[in-house]
Amino acid sequence: MTIPAMVLKWQDAWTSLDPEKVAALYAEGATHMSSAVTARMDRADGTLHGPAELRAYAAAVAKVLTSFRADITNVIAEGTDEEGRAAIEYWRVVNGDEAGRKRVAEILEWKQGKLTACRVFHF
Repeated sequence: MTIPAMVLKWQDAWTSLDPEKVAALYAEGATHMSSAVTARMDRADGTLHGPAELRAYAAAVAKVLTSFRADITNVIAEGTDEEGRAAIEYWRVVNGDEAGRKRVAEILEWKQGKLTACRVFHF
């Protein structure tokens, strides 16, 4: 399985739990949709917009997690490091709880080396 550079950057940023690193991935006007956003950020539509909102969300996540792992199991991708899209399937392990791991799928889109859209599906 070949994993695009942007997917590896995404994985590295989110698993670092560093809000600045996460925000730096996203382009101005980028969207991030997740049911976790609905719960954690009180957003009925589950959508965040742009780096500032992603920074705030990542900071909220970092306050409640001691660790986060995204163990990638499958990637379907097209494009280049500068522009492309990928569907990523992974096991989410939070705070070292292997028994409580959850399957997640994310769809990433990027242009000019920045994420423009992310849609997260928790199972």
